[in-house]
Order: sequence, then structure tokens, then C-alpha cells
Amino acid sequence: MLTSHQIKQLQKITNPLVKKRYLIYFQLPPGLQQMMFNTEIAGKIKKIAEDNNLNKTQTWSMSYIVGMILLGETNIIDFLKSIEKECKLERESARQLARDINSEIFLPVKDDLKIIHKISEWPRENENRESIMPQINGNIVNLKK
Repeated sequence: MLTSHQIKQLQKITNPLVKKRYLIYFQLPPGLQQMMFNTEIAGKIKKIAEDNNLNKTQTWSMSYIVGMILLGETNIIDFLKSIEKECKLERESARQLARDINSEIFLPVKDDLKIIHKISEWPRENENRESIMPQINGNIVNLKK
């Protein structure tokens, strides 16, 4: 439920998209609201971008995707695909970037994200360990599996 102060703030906003996103923001769990304008998160995004050698356009795209996932506007299930497409990265580079974002930004608020994205399990949370472990055939390790 919105407070009277939040309603007054929304009435001042004329851009429909901005108004819609603020309405969503006001209804987020407190942990996610705090993350949206947190300077520590901005620092983490900057470090992740540097660690993954992103240019300014890619950094902006990554930051935008993170924000849209925190708002629930972009589904967490589409995270890797969004990173790959919007940052124009090869699959493995996109995977590494997604892993970094996941561990530094999303995991601390995983339970809140599961609620707003209406998912019961975190993506890849219960992935079978055998499917990611190399298969051993005699003395030869098959790394393709």
C-alpha cells in the first residue's frame, strides 16, 4: 500500500514510464528499494565492469539490465540472454559477467528477487552437480559434458 507521501510524489511525475517505474519501486521489498540507489552497489557495478573489460556503452547496458531485474521489469530468467544481447558479448564472456553480477549484487537479495519474479528456485540453484562435473572414462577426462 502506498503512503500519502508516495502518492504525492507520483502525482508530480508527468512521464508515464517514469511514473510506472516509481510505482513499482514503491512496492518493492525494502531490501530491493535500498539497493536501487545504493552507492555501494554502484561501486560494485563499476568494479564488475572493469573486471570484465566493458566499455562505457556495455557498462551502461549492464547497469540498466541490473536495474530492470531489481525492479522486476526484466525477468531474472532472461538475465544471461539480456546481458549477451544488450552488451554484445560472446556467450562465455556474458556468462562470466552474469556470474559476477549474480554473486555481487543479486545473491544478497535472492529471496526478494524470487518473490518479485515469482520463481520458486533461483536459476541453476538445484542444477545437478553431475551435469557440470567432467565425466571420467577410464583415464581420460571428457571436458565436453
